[in-house]
Amino acid sequence: MREYQNVYDEVKKAGGEMVAICNDPPGDLKTRAEKYGLKMVLLSDSKALVSKIYHLEHKGLNIRDPDQSGARPAVLFLNSDLTLSSEHQTDDMRHHLTNDELLARFKAAK
Repeated sequence: MREYQNVYDEVKKAGGEMVAICNDPPGDLKTRAEKYGLKMVLLSDSKALVSKIYHLEHKGLNIRDPDQSGARPAVLFLNSDLTLSSEHQTDDMRHHLTNDELLARFKAAK
């Protein structure tokens, strides 16, 4: 989330919105947003509903309980009617798009 804060203003200027969806409880997300000054919307998906809808579940990624599924890191680009325009998913939690890659993919999805 923090790594994408730098492109947030550019995405907003171009008519987009950035939303981070995490399995963490709302209170933890609020604390993180305040601590790091995050501008983007943070949504709690503690029941993994969004993860299931977009097929982001992945066994062994839940740090707190490895027997449970976690969410794969992903960047989803949605159309205004909330249909999927394009996506980037990885099985490697350490891999995230760079700011330049994120911005290029956003512009290409428009």
